[in-house]
Amino acid sequence: MAVVFPVVLVLILSVVQGGLWWHAHAVAAQAAQAGVDAGRPVGATTSTAADAARSFADRAGHGVLTAPHVHATGTVTTVEVAVSGTAIRLLPIPGLDFPVSVTARASKERFTVSPAAGGGS
Repeated sequence: MAVVFPVVLVLILSVVQGGLWWHAHAVAAQAAQAGVDAGRPVGATTSTAADAARSFADRAGHGVLTAPHVHATGTVTTVEVAVSGTAIRLLPIPGLDFPVSVTARASKERFTVSPAAGGGS
């Protein structure tokens, strides 16, 4: 029993740590998507996208995603938001980190004119 219990305990903690990493990854993915959604409208800037992603990561990731870092880039046609951080650790072992990094990308919204809207008879 003295040999089996530590092994079982390590397995249980590993499963819980994996769940925490998975949740931190999901929070980072949703934060990146929230940033992309904020950066897609006409006239939106990359700072708008970064602020939205950072706000979501701070609210939803509190206690799970530590030290979130947000980087937003954009062109005339696309916006991209990257969110990275570290999942919280169950055991405070120095050097044992669980990094999380997610990138979301989408096309920017734009106004177009339909050829059928020309008012022909």
